[in-house]
Amino acid sequence: MQFWRYILFSGFLVLALAAAGQDEDAGPRRGSRIIDDTTRQVYGPKSSRYYYEEDVFLNKQTYHLIDTAIRGFYRYTYLQKNENLYQDLGNIGTAMHPIYYQTPASIGVSSGFTQYDLVWDTEKIRYFDTKSPYSNMWVMLGGGGRSLTKASYSRNINPRWNFGFDYRGLFIDKQIQKQGKGDRQVRGVYYDLYTTYQSKDSTYRIFANFQRNRHQTDENGGIVHTESTQYEGFFLQNVRTYLTDAASTEVRINAHLFQQYEIGKALQLYHIFDRFRQGNVFVDIPNTFTRDYYDYETVDSVQVEDRSKFKTVRNELGLKGNLSKLFYNGYYAIRNYSQYYRLDEGHRRSGAEHYLGGRMALRLDSIGEVSGWVEVLQTGNYRVEGQIKSRWFEASVKQMQYAPANILLGYRGTHDEWNNPSFSDVNVTEFSGFLHYNSRVFSLSPGLTFTRLGNYAFFKKTTDRNAVEQLVMPEQHGSGQTMVAPEVRLSLTMLRHVYLRGRAIYTSILKDEVDAIQVPELFVNGELSYENIFFNGNLDMQAGVNVHWHSSYYAMGYDVPTQQFYVQKDYKVPSFPLVEVFFATRIKRGRIFLKYHNLVQVITKQGYMPTPYYRGQGSILDFGFDWSFYD
Repeated sequence: MQFWRYILFSGFLVLALAAAGQDEDAGPRRGSRIIDDTTRQVYGPKSSRYYYEEDVFLNKQTYHLIDTAIRGFYRYTYLQKNENLYQDLGNIGTAMHPIYYQTPASIGVSSGFTQYDLVWDTEKIRYFDTKSPYSNMWVMLGGGGRSLTKASYSRNINPRWNFGFDYRGLFIDKQIQKQGKGDRQVRGVYYDLYTTYQSKDSTYRIFANFQRNRHQTDENGGIVHTESTQYEGFFLQNVRTYLTDAASTEVRINAHLFQQYEIGKALQLYHIFDRFRQGNVFVDIPNTFTRDYYDYETVDSVQVEDRSKFKTVRNELGLKGNLSKLFYNGYYAIRNYSQYYRLDEGHRRSGAEHYLGGRMALRLDSIGEVSGWVEVLQTGNYRVEGQIKSRWFEASVKQMQYAPANILLGYRGTHDEWNNPSFSDVNVTEFSGFLHYNSRVFSLSPGLTFTRLGNYAFFKKTTDRNAVEQLVMPEQHGSGQTMVAPEVRLSLTMLRHVYLRGRAIYTSILKDEVDAIQVPELFVNGELSYENIFFNGNLDMQAGVNVHWHSSYYAMGYDVPTQQFYVQKDYKVPSFPLVEVFFATRIKRGRIFLKYHNLVQVITKQGYMPTPYYRGQGSILDFGFDWSFYD
């Protein structure tokens, strides 16, 4: 109650100050400030600029304009926004996992519940400098009862103080065994509040934001099948799912503060505070049929309720500055953490981590930038990262040693339990490099990524069902994994308005004795479109076809009660061309798109399967729009 009183009080305070006027130095307002004497609109996308906290931290005087482009506007799902490099459970907002290995964000302790990271990370706080109030409404009305809504608002209280908020709602109906309109599979509500302030001489700046996301998914356990089930059988209308009363819920909350005091361009002192909480819940009311779905049971219960809670509080103190073209940064941080599981009182984990690190960046104007980051932890874990960027090439290298996720080390729930105190820290070496050729009509970027893993920890499903009761368990092996993935990206302009864009990745596993890495050998994205601008720039349009395809492979399976993806060798997901046709246009300050998803299924009556036994979205028509207001 105290928190909500604080929020309401803050809201009333901001509104009261906002009513005082957009400009603290402005005189009495007479008439409309939105139009000038010729009734021409003064405010628009170029008068409401935004920037990120990272821009200020890195001493980059960068302002970004409101995005009004229609290129790629139709790619609204989490997977498409990330170039199809993730797999999900076949519906928007269901659990997601990267197809290719990704280095973790932290070298320290983590919860291991990453299945909704894309939902959380998609909202990066933008701080605005507005000459007039800015608001935006984004709505996607998808077929089959799939809808997403976003709303944003920001305004300057005065030239040195900005306030705003964002809201996002996910309302996704079931696509299998749907009982009627509004029978949701995914329900999500995200919101944030943010503000930034700086002193008159700009020596002191402060950024603060609060984020909260509640994400609930009905877990169906996949489509009921037997060893004799043919692939086309997964796409029949009367298919059943294993679970009917299971659901997972995740709540993430973060309070963030960044403040800095500038002594001069060569020296600034700063402080960063983060208080993060992540709670995960899995519930089910098993019946005779669904009990057979689970392979193991630690607690005989008529109602399953597994809970975990992960908390961190991090304080970072440091200094930074610019010495000519060189940016430097040094810091010390302390991070307190705790995690517990409701049925695992004996394995509560808590402690404190001490970080020491530094960054540098040499900015060579139009030639490029060379940057680096070094960080060490008192446990011996570390990261060393370097990157170089220019117009003609880019390359990066990472050397890391990080702690395995808490859920790999020990867990006890209704259907799973393990204890792995001897798991070692994971180490990784990753190199990536690309060459760039750009001309007016043709762009080409060939490159490759090389990755070597040691002591890699992961979940795996055993192939010997008679040897153990629990089929999905954490594993760690010291033999190591090595892979190389050459790729090419291209863009070709034909006949002035026809564009061909594509990306292809080929992956070769050079070493992996335990089959810990399962990825498609070939991965392809492609788009062919017609783009043009009409009526003196008042109408911008794009129309075309988008294609995604990957070769068949043993995609990661999904363990419902632990909400973890695991390596499996039971089912190879077939290759399938996922084809969309789309039309998008911008008329003044509004953007609209219309697309038809999964065209091939209309012809073949068979679709795609992103995760074993979970079928992907069928053929469906989607419509969406967004509109921005600057007054």
